[in-house]
Amino acid sequence: MILQLLTGIHNLTTLLFGIFISAFFLGVKPIMKNFGKLLLFALVDVFFYWGINLFTGTAFANQLYPVLVHLPLILFLFLCYRYSLLSCCISVFSAYLCCQFSNWIGLFALTLTKNPVWYYSTRIAITFITFFFLFKFVRRTTQTIFLKENKELVIIGFLPFIYYIFDYASTKFSNLLYSGNKVVVEFMGFAFSIGYLIFLLVYFKESEKKSEIRQYSDRMEMQLISLQKEIEQVRNSEQTLAILRHDMRHHLNLILSMLNQNHPEKAISYIQEIGTAYDDTIVTRYCKNETLNSVISIYKTRFLERNINFLPEICVQKDLPCPDLSLCTILSNALENALHALEHTSGEKWVSLQIMQKENLLLLEIKNPIETMPKFIDGIPISDKKGHGIGTKSIVYYVQQLNGQCHFSVEEHCFVLKIILSRCI
Repeated sequence: MILQLLTGIHNLTTLLFGIFISAFFLGVKPIMKNFGKLLLFALVDVFFYWGINLFTGTAFANQLYPVLVHLPLILFLFLCYRYSLLSCCISVFSAYLCCQFSNWIGLFALTLTKNPVWYYSTRIAITFITFFFLFKFVRRTTQTIFLKENKELVIIGFLPFIYYIFDYASTKFSNLLYSGNKVVVEFMGFAFSIGYLIFLLVYFKESEKKSEIRQYSDRMEMQLISLQKEIEQVRNSEQTLAILRHDMRHHLNLILSMLNQNHPEKAISYIQEIGTAYDDTIVTRYCKNETLNSVISIYKTRFLERNINFLPEICVQKDLPCPDLSLCTILSNALENALHALEHTSGEKWVSLQIMQKENLLLLEIKNPIETMPKFIDGIPISDKKGHGIGTKSIVYYVQQLNGQCHFSVEEHCFVLKIILSRCI
């Protein structure tokens, strides 16, 4: 009686473990609404499995377990929570792989005690411990991993899938694993070797990407130094302009003196000289923050040189909610991306920039027309061209460093970047 009770509890806890871990690995939020949905699915699945068990027998029902439990779970996660079918499959296979913790420790307890009661008791306890550990420390990692593109997901899910097929083929549908056949026994070592080689290839590519990002960071540092010099030049121009305004009365008196002495040519030449000095100091005032104003002025000039209409709308205070240099780095990357995009556009060329400050929030929106729809991965536009796309990664990196949010989208043939930054503590 006790053995039957423990067997039933073990089967139920294992089923619930697989359902909930599969969902949480994908990123399903652990809220009451989702708990209710998952429990309802488990209840329906238990009755379905129990009904098949009554009509066909336990042995046949166990062999149909993948079709009766795993396949419905994959379809449920796919249809109910809208995750990709590949992600759902890998999540279920990964949860199945995690069941082997309790299985091995249970077998170890059975070997020591020769008592099946200890086998099921140990499995039930380890199932709860494993669930707590995975829920507490692992699920946030898998949520991020399962959002990768399909090419990476295939590599991630290779070993769980191979183990799933191997386990059912060699232990559930047959006894090949326990037959002593060397080919069967060594198969998992073979599969792990392939998985390791694939991992090395992926790791190498990721290392190359990180190296590229480091090189870009070095270039960005040089650009920032150059940008600071340009900002300093703008400030010097403002100081020169202030001096010219202060000396205006003296200039007018000198011009009047030249005219009174019948030297109009000298007066005209002097006026032209003053005009040239003023032209060299023209700086449009967009906002009270000097650093931000200087960056906008610099890019205004660059856009004009390329016949691009620049439409800035700035409403910020002198003190920004975030560090000036970080904001200017984000803005420079975004405007630089817009500049490059418009260089390959044949139609109307314009860039709209809106920066609004509301209490402790800074809102940015940059918009420019595009002709070719960019490719998005995880909500971030990517470029297949070598050396491109790092500016976008830099934007995402700095926004995350500032605990902000950024959103890339395409609206009515226009590329739109929206950024929210809050006050840094």
